[in-house]
Amino acid sequence: MIAVKNNNLFYNTEHLRTSKPKSFDEVLERIDSIECQLFYNIISSPDCRYEKKFAEGRIQEHYKHLSAEERFKNIFAESTMYANPKSYFVNKLNVAPKDCDDIKSVSFTHCDYKDLKSHFDARGSEYGICFFHDFLQNNGIRPVEYLHLNSPDLQKQLVFNSPHLIEVSSAMYDMSWEKEWRIKNNINFTQNDIAFVIVPGDRHSYYVEWFREQDDFQEVQILSSNIFKSPVDHLIQYPQQDDNNWRQIGIFPDQNGNGLKIDADEFNNLTKAERIKFAKLHEGDLNRFAKNTIISAYEFALTTRYLRFTSKISGAGSNPLFNESKLILENRTEPEDAQRDLVKNLFGKLFEFRPPAWLRDPF
Repeated sequence: MIAVKNNNLFYNTEHLRTSKPKSFDEVLERIDSIECQLFYNIISSPDCRYEKKFAEGRIQEHYKHLSAEERFKNIFAESTMYANPKSYFVNKLNVAPKDCDDIKSVSFTHCDYKDLKSHFDARGSEYGICFFHDFLQNNGIRPVEYLHLNSPDLQKQLVFNSPHLIEVSSAMYDMSWEKEWRIKNNINFTQNDIAFVIVPGDRHSYYVEWFREQDDFQEVQILSSNIFKSPVDHLIQYPQQDDNNWRQIGIFPDQNGNGLKIDADEFNNLTKAERIKFAKLHEGDLNRFAKNTIISAYEFALTTRYLRFTSKISGAGSNPLFNESKLILENRTEPEDAQRDLVKNLFGKLFEFRPPAWLRDPF
């Protein structure tokens, strides 16, 4: 989704500049063609291994003893993400890290959605925030630079210009898997800067209501952590979420769109073994559904913003810079349309995999 060119960030719009899919197979092909890498900040638990080893003198006093969930709420209460000192120099300074603003930063991972579970595990938390890439770029986000991958001259330039970005890697300590980027100093933000937030699956309903009560963040989109760690659980719970609330799902439609309707909670009682088996049988379709959920959350706001901008440009219709606006307008709701089709298709497969009790034992 996010293309990186010379450390500048762009949303990849290839799929928005082609004709809207006309069949379910074309929907699947489109989803498969989209890379799903975004920038995430996963909120650390004070019990995670990073903080147990490196947190002393680095974490805000009012913040360091809060649980991951309390930290998550505090971020929205203050509309601020706090920078803390990190980088190669953290253990090499003769002053307390908290006093060295030159190496204070906020960290993000630029990773595929399938990789985010590793970050949940490392941070001991399933709370996170995904900001829009242009907001991060305008705040100066840059990739971490590893000393051993750069020439001595460039190493010195990095120390002179961007010491907050410098890291080292060795056989004993290698965090390059995090694909880390950093923004120097604190980040202040508004609702419009946030693509979506991530909360544990069993806290999703709670946060739908919680955000509705936050005057400045009432319209924040809330995604379940199951999208990233358990697509089959995401599928089963998705229609029942308070912000979706599908009472019934139509499956096996005929040419007129008529078919069988089943209750959204029909498969809540699948056993762990059944969920694992279904996940293996339909891994590809489940991953497409998870990916499309993320695309839907991220893309609608971007296309809305673009179309609002072009509507204000005099003569945009004849300007070659904007000659794809019509296609983007047609594609704007495609992820939402695809989401409906993916749910129906997968629930049909669930029905075939484990027919409901009333069908297996009608009497």
